[in-house]
Amino acid sequence: MVVVVALLLAFAGCNNNVGSGSDPVTLGLQITNKSDQSFDCNQTYAVDKKDVTTTIAVGETANLQSNTHDPSGTVTTCYITPPTSVDQADPGNGNFAITYGYWDNSAHVTCDNDCNKGYPTESVHYTGNNWKYTATFAKAQSEPYNSVVITTGPKDWADE
Repeated sequence: MVVVVALLLAFAGCNNNVGSGSDPVTLGLQITNKSDQSFDCNQTYAVDKKDVTTTIAVGETANLQSNTHDPSGTVTTCYITPPTSVDQADPGNGNFAITYGYWDNSAHVTCDNDCNKGYPTESVHYTGNNWKYTATFAKAQSEPYNSVVITTGPKDWADE
């Protein structure tokens, strides 16, 4: 009987540590705000938390990371604020998004900002848009560990 109780206590003691650690980070996107207004970025899954929103102030950099091992991964979406120099901004805010998945023991970009049709940009905009943002990546957008600088300004294309 004493041996059974000792084994149960030993097993319970070992079991207390199971699941208490955090999975390692699988991807990261460092975002620098070089626009003239703060903007929010949402991650469907960050490090050990779902649905995390981070506000990135003017001139600040945020390191958005995730440690998901789910094949459906996570989506990082930033809601870019128009520049203050544009009166009656159209659209009222922009959209920047990168979608990640996880398989074969690593994270993968499944849809970059171009694939997600981030707007308003030089390549994705609509008639009437009067401002744009530019996303300048340090590496190819397909890299799961990357950095990007986001700037905003008035449009520089003719309406179609």
